[in-house]
Amino acid sequence: MRLNFNSKDGVFAIKAESEEEKAQLKTSAPAICNLIIDFFDAEVQEMKATKE
Repeated sequence: MRLNFNSKDGVFAIKAESEEEKAQLKTSAPAICNLIIDFFDAEVQEMKATKE
C-alpha cells in the first residue's frame, strides 16, 4: 500500500497495490492507522537526520 499526504489540503490518499490490499483497506482500520504512523515516523526520522 502507498500513502501520500497532500500538505496543502491536509489530506491522506491511500492506494492499494493489489486486490488483497483493497480488501484489507475496506475492513481494516488498524492497517490504515499503521500506514499513517509509519508515514510520520519517516518524517520525524528525516527531520532528525537533517538536523544533525
